[in-house]
Amino acid sequence: MEIEVRRFYSNLFATKQSKATTIIPQQTKALPPFLPEEIQHSLNSFQNGKAAGEDKLSADFLKSCHSSVHKLLANKFSRYLQEGKVPTKWKSSKTTLIFKKGDKENLENYRPICLLPVLYKVFTKCILNRIRKSLEEAQPVEQAGFRRSFSTIDHIHSVQRLLEVGREYQIPITMVFIDFKKAFDTIEPTALWESLKTQGIDSGYIKLLKECYNDCSTTITPFYNPVNIPITRGVRQGDPISPNLFSACLESAFRRMSWPHIKEDKDDYDNSPGIRINGRNLTHLRFADDIILISKTPQIAEKMLQELVNSCETVGLEINASKTKVLRNKFASSHQIHIRKNNTMSAIEDVEEYVYLGRLLNTKNDLEPEIHRRRRSAWAALNNIKNTTDALTCPKIRAQLFDSIVLPALTYGSETWTFTKALSERVRITHAALERKLVGITLTEQREKNLHREDIRKMSQVKDPLVFITKRKLSWAGHVMRRNDNRWTTLLQEWIPRNEKRPVGRPPMRWADSLKKEISVRQGTQLIEPWSTIAKDRKKWIAVIRAHTN
Repeated sequence: MEIEVRRFYSNLFATKQSKATTIIPQQTKALPPFLPEEIQHSLNSFQNGKAAGEDKLSADFLKSCHSSVHKLLANKFSRYLQEGKVPTKWKSSKTTLIFKKGDKENLENYRPICLLPVLYKVFTKCILNRIRKSLEEAQPVEQAGFRRSFSTIDHIHSVQRLLEVGREYQIPITMVFIDFKKAFDTIEPTALWESLKTQGIDSGYIKLLKECYNDCSTTITPFYNPVNIPITRGVRQGDPISPNLFSACLESAFRRMSWPHIKEDKDDYDNSPGIRINGRNLTHLRFADDIILISKTPQIAEKMLQELVNSCETVGLEINASKTKVLRNKFASSHQIHIRKNNTMSAIEDVEEYVYLGRLLNTKNDLEPEIHRRRRSAWAALNNIKNTTDALTCPKIRAQLFDSIVLPALTYGSETWTFTKALSERVRITHAALERKLVGITLTEQREKNLHREDIRKMSQVKDPLVFITKRKLSWAGHVMRRNDNRWTTLLQEWIPRNEKRPVGRPPMRWADSLKKEISVRQGTQLIEPWSTIAKDRKKWIAVIRAHTN
């Protein structure tokens, strides 16, 4: 097993490209030294209770130190910054293998958890705080991963709205969900430094990060003897700056392709990549390494996918053809999508539904299967904390634990739900069963004692799920309508296809229909003020939220 671990991870972390020197411009000015306030700010961003590295120093301990320690660390870090060198101990780490699922004899089914020295993570966090603005400015609105004020709901809402309009106006839509093989572990370091250079990062910080990645190694102990593995590619797991480095490298791969930069006024719209949304082409969405390619026809999607495969190979990323899936609505062509890798053709599987960022999407844009998943997740979350809740004697603390773990599992993504009365009743019934389990009362006992659900609510003291969902949806709706940064959530919500004719008859229920019915101001049959206009006024919208949730 030790030999197998050494072989597998040595091959995984070994660079596949010849050593090439990245030409980094000469540093024109000295970098400013670190301040004690920067050290303290970085330490405060670390969570409590996390494991320490091999140096046995934890973030909790460093947080509790006197300010004089932060001053000493600032002096040390400033010296590393000036000399362009870091301690050798920072280049080694300890990795533990955690089994995920599947065959236990297959090492691909294990997740490596890497423990880095906390001082090293504080150091790179200070660097990240200095270059974060430049890195974020280089990212397009299509990338929502590892960015402030972005979340998974941004892309979930965008994809749902796309399917919603496609179903109503009979627009053919083909979406390819990309899966990479060990994405964060296979990025080539030369591609990292080139991407940072092209995105305007100061050469001093690039040289320092390059030094942090030189001669790195990790130790894996499957049984008794430690196995030392050299690391020559990939971003360091557990490093605060690693996600931003990956996003920067992925952005450089997308800049090499032609279809993300097509002209918006292109005449041949039917044969161009993406879908035209109010004058702009939506070609793809990204959340870290979760990528969706969007087009009207599978033939165009195939060309986009092949160009993405070729571009990503230059930075070390390899697409997993067996886990890459195609989701298309009933109006799209049935043409099979293939990709060519190493002179072999691989067919991409078509699916009727796909779990994207924790949300189950399907071609019919039907919410019912997702509600079933949410119910199962809520029961699993309650079973995980049942021993703890049974031991608690304070109902208030028990309710807080339930509302912070079980309720989010039941209502994840509810901001984007197209909620009907039947589905809301299912959620309410599931929540009532969870409440009974929490307080230790069966349905039979409830009926024998003639207890109403309000009596159970007084005993459990938990939040009402439907009120909770309403508040989240209204808050999200106001957030979407007040944006002015050209995100796809706002553009898609305001999208009305100009060249498409809707068929005769009432369309299926839309996400905004409940908002239009309950919040829009009307005088008889005349519309006085639509909900979207009210939502753009923050004070008015807060009053609406309070009126619907109190």
